[in-house]
Amino acid sequence: MALKIISNPGLVDRKKWEAFVIEHPDGSVFQLPEMFDVHEQARYQRPSGWFAFEGDRLVGLMVSVTFWNAIFPLSLFTRRQVVFGGPLVADNDMGILLALLESLVKDTGRKAVFSEIRNLRLGLSLKPIFEEAGFYYDSHLSVGIDMSRKSGDLWASLAPSRRENIQKMSAARHTIRDMHGVEDTHKVWEILRCYIGRKGRPVPDLSLFQAVDRSPLLHSHLRIKGMEMDGELKAVILVLIVKNRSIVWFDGHCLSDDEFWMYDGFLWGVIQELQSEGIRYLDLGTGGKPGKDYFARQYKKSYGGMIKETGRYIYVHNWLLWGLGKVFYRWYKKTRRFIFRNYCQS
Repeated sequence: MALKIISNPGLVDRKKWEAFVIEHPDGSVFQLPEMFDVHEQARYQRPSGWFAFEGDRLVGLMVSVTFWNAIFPLSLFTRRQVVFGGPLVADNDMGILLALLESLVKDTGRKAVFSEIRNLRLGLSLKPIFEEAGFYYDSHLSVGIDMSRKSGDLWASLAPSRRENIQKMSAARHTIRDMHGVEDTHKVWEILRCYIGRKGRPVPDLSLFQAVDRSPLLHSHLRIKGMEMDGELKAVILVLIVKNRSIVWFDGHCLSDDEFWMYDGFLWGVIQELQSEGIRYLDLGTGGKPGKDYFARQYKKSYGGMIKETGRYIYVHNWLLWGLGKVFYRWYKKTRRFIFRNYCQS
């Protein structure tokens, strides 16, 4: 039966779409129709989707988000298309995968400087297919925690300094609670805005988190946890969940260097709650590139985390803007770090 690719999500049965993602072993929240809606409502980003059909049967899909900076001419260099979690295809059919990739390349054109597919698992076996479509492989690491272990074994896997800080936290007056509603949403965004900005990275617009607060995702596939000290919000974590697997989407804090030990108690509290819900794996996110020292990787590993290579596939649509953008981005990060570290107040 002939394969048909549909690039208009409005023509796809949302129940079929959601069921395909949930039932696929590599399915994640990033590919769900509810997440597509969230990105569609946020400023400075635009979601796209490609859906492969054999007759009436959905056999593959890929969802991307195009991001850009709000200010011209920065928007010229910052137009980037990201596929979180990669394409999903039935029965590991390489023909379907190639058709989806070629559709992405064809439809993107000048809409983005480059496209990046961020895998949640190692995809080296798919490298020939990606290369045939014009992508190249970029080695990248992530860190995850196996929470299928007993609580005692998970505790024993923590670094001594983590256990010490967590025990110390038990004597501190703090509250970990769910964050929702207009006021909480703004507080969460303020924490993330300063935390991400101080690292020099682009900060998602407030509208993204407002869309999240209105979304059914908040009730079924998303946990937003905040840690308060004496009624003041100090740290937040947003965790996405599908079945018994989870991934940290955003996290941040406004703790001083002297207070950072408190974050250990917060993260451990969230881990314990997820484990009590039957979550068997928590992806803590990026671990940087192999061969380069990365503090965040070592910190995540100290929670009993396992380092794995997930890799990314990149397609450059405009090599001139790509080259100029890489030079510009180094300057951009330094400028943002200076501004946020000196003037941002959480």
